[in-house]
Amino acid sequence: MKLSQVGAQLYTVRDHLKDPSTFAHTIDRLKGFGYRAVELIHSETVSDQEIAKICGTAGVAVAAAHIPGEVILERPESVAEKLRIVDAKIGVYAFPRGVDFGSRSEVERLADGLEQSAVYLKREGLTLAYHNHAMEFARVGEELIYDVIRSRAPALSFELDTYWVQYGGMSPEHWVRNLGDKLVSLHLKDFGVASKQGEVPFMTEVGQGNLDFRTLIADAERGGCQWFIVEQDITPGDPFDSLERSFQYVCDQLVEPVAAVAKS
Repeated sequence: MKLSQVGAQLYTVRDHLKDPSTFAHTIDRLKGFGYRAVELIHSETVSDQEIAKICGTAGVAVAAAHIPGEVILERPESVAEKLRIVDAKIGVYAFPRGVDFGSRSEVERLADGLEQSAVYLKREGLTLAYHNHAMEFARVGEELIYDVIRSRAPALSFELDTYWVQYGGMSPEHWVRNLGDKLVSLHLKDFGVASKQGEVPFMTEVGQGNLDFRTLIADAERGGCQWFIVEQDITPGDPFDSLERSFQYVCDQLVEPVAAVAKS
């Protein structure tokens, strides 16, 4: 993994993206930590044109953009336009809002819609990826929901969230290898285990939990994974501190030595 492939998911700092001024300040802070790329979330207050200008001025690449599901399913042409404006190649279906995963017909309907949009974006030279949480690893009938989506949407790529795979009782290593060249982005989000029986797992900074990121990244790279995105939905304090701590671990332990030297 090269340093240039490491990005920060802006959902981690979502409370610091209120307007173009705070958005620009956030991008500058992340660049100051060493991040060379970011993954966008949907914004109602900062336009795509403003985002493109801010990131371009800062010299920070847009790795991908999380886009509302209804836009992806109903207006894929809008997705293509957005990606071109922000100079990204990957649009991400981030969350199946309003989909009843207990109903196979609804899961299939979602998968069929994703396939249509993925085919459209592929014709435009772009990629549609699906970002998982834990619920995709529940079963609908005899199959995993994730497998139903994969089988009915062969044009779809995937952004695998390591924390949520583990939380869903599955092996992140298995799914990285299983997805192969369909894995275009890997979310680096560590899995913290409580020291007391009965307490729930928690999200933590990369290197502070129990996920084997060296193996995950090596396997992802063999499949041609393009991006490695640091994210932490919930942080114990200042989210910038968590992103900086994760980035330092990534630099010290996970990126190729040549990239680490280049950073300094």
